[in-house]
Amino acid sequence: MERYEAYQPPAKKGFYLDPRTKILFMAFVTTLMFFVYENLAMDAVVAIIPLTLLLINRQVRTALIYGGLFALAVVAKLTQGMYVLPSVLNMISVLLVAMVIRLFPIFMLGYYIIESTSTDEFVAAMEKWHVPEAFIIPITVVFRFIPTLGEESAAITDAMRMREIQFGTKKFWQNPTALLEYRVIPLMMSVVKIGDELSAAALTRGLGGLKHRTSIAAIGFTAYDLIIALLSVDLLVWSFL
Repeated sequence: MERYEAYQPPAKKGFYLDPRTKILFMAFVTTLMFFVYENLAMDAVVAIIPLTLLLINRQVRTALIYGGLFALAVVAKLTQGMYVLPSVLNMISVLLVAMVIRLFPIFMLGYYIIESTSTDEFVAAMEKWHVPEAFIIPITVVFRFIPTLGEESAAITDAMRMREIQFGTKKFWQNPTALLEYRVIPLMMSVVKIGDELSAAALTRGLGGLKHRTSIAAIGFTAYDLIIALLSVDLLVWSFL
């Protein structure tokens, strides 16, 4: 008689962070950036963290763009007293520089979490925390919604390019409002359709059921999670110095 064994998911190889570590670390960084007095050295260290994580995740293009923008913001911050701008431009410049330095690392850390965490891993992590399914299902839909919406937007852009409906073309100057019409209306229809399909897919997989569902997603804490924890402690101690 043939014997069947329970499926054992393969062990994670290489760099891997538990989804719970990612979420807690992002909450910590967000709190640190909002409540700690402005410290350019600490801001630079915090900014390097998502840059490193993006490079490890092989998102080189995104990491280079982010690193370049942050470097420009730091240069602008250091040279603000070397030139005189009109009051309005100076206010806009200070606001943009502050947003890039203080908020951009948080946004990029969130982007890394979305790109590096699968839906199954996120659901398994939330169930480990005993989070109610009324919260898990909407967040799960959002996790899959954002990348799918990006694909739909790219497809709409390709279709508009094939019909030469884009900024600067002859058809654009003949009817500028057509650019908005052909972009927004299909995107709105896609948003409604994607939301319905992802919600149905989540319910089909057993989310929202009365019985406890199992998961084959292999999650767990590793040495890399310990490194992130120690880094968080170091940043916390630094913030009080």
